[in-house]
Amino acid sequence: MQYQGETVRVLNLEMSLLSVGRTPDNGLALRDPSVAIRHAEVRLLSGQFVITDLGNGETYMAGRRLMPFQPQVLAEGTLIQIGPYVLAYAPGEDALPEPPEPEPLPELTFTALPLAPARTPWPAKPETKPASAYLDYLPALFTESDFLGRYLLIFETLWEPLQRRQEHIEMYFAPGTAPAELLDWLSSWLGLAPDPHWPESRKRLWVREAMSLLRWRGTPYGLRRIVELGCGVTPQIEEDPARPYHVRVLLPDPEPAGLTDVTRDSARQLVARHMPAHVVYEIVFVPAPAAD
Repeated sequence: MQYQGETVRVLNLEMSLLSVGRTPDNGLALRDPSVAIRHAEVRLLSGQFVITDLGNGETYMAGRRLMPFQPQVLAEGTLIQIGPYVLAYAPGEDALPEPPEPEPLPELTFTALPLAPARTPWPAKPETKPASAYLDYLPALFTESDFLGRYLLIFETLWEPLQRRQEHIEMYFAPGTAPAELLDWLSSWLGLAPDPHWPESRKRLWVREAMSLLRWRGTPYGLRRIVELGCGVTPQIEEDPARPYHVRVLLPDPEPAGLTDVTRDSARQLVARHMPAHVVYEIVFVPAPAAD
C-alpha cells in the first residue's frame, strides 16, 4: 500500500475476505475523508482474488473506474486506487516483510475536508388553471358550473401541497433532502446538536454520519472524524504510552488557516463535548507555516 508515493504497509492476503474502508474495523483501514466507511472488499473465489467496489465511493483499477458490485479479478501487478492510496497486488508464496516505520514528518500538515455546495431549494410553482380537478370526483352535472370549479380551486390550492408533502414525507428525514431548518432538529434526536454557525453542507454531513459517530464515540478514530466534520480539517491526535489517558489534539490555527466558520472557542467546545470524561486532553493550535 502506497501513500503519497511511499510504501506505508504490506499486507499478506491470508484471509478469504478483506474489507477496505475508512473505519478501524476494516481489515485494511484507509484513514482519509475521501474513503467510504465500507468502500470495497477483496474476496477469494475459485483460487483467485477479486475486488468489488461497494458503491459508496470511487475505486479505480489501472486508471479505470470500477462499476459498483461488479467483481474484478486481481492480476499480478494490478494497481488499485482508492482516494490518495494506491494498492498493488503481488501474489507469492513467501510472506512479504513489513516495511520500516516511516520517520516523523518535519512539519505538520493538515488535510482540508471539502464541502459540497448548499442544496438549491426548488419552490413549488403555483398551478394556474381555470377550474379545480376536484370536479372530476363529482357528478357530471356539477362540471357545467364555472363558479363551483373556481370555488373548489380555493380548497385544492390549500390541500394539495399538504397531500404531496405527505406522499414524500421520507425526504424530510433524509440528510441530503431535508429542509435546512430541520437539520438541527434531526441532530438533536441523537444528542449530536451541531454548531448553529456551521454552513448547511457541514450540517448535512454531520446528520448523515451521526450513527457512525455514535458507534465510534470515545475512540481516536471517532474523535478524529468528529473534528474533521466539525472543523473541516483532519487533526493529528497524539497518545503518549508513558501517560495513559492523556491525549493531545493538534489543529491549525483557524484564522491564519482560513477556516471562516471555525474559531478557537468552537473547536475547544467541540472536542470537550466528545472527549471521554476520564481522558485528560490538550488542544494545540499550530500556526500556519510562513510563506516564502
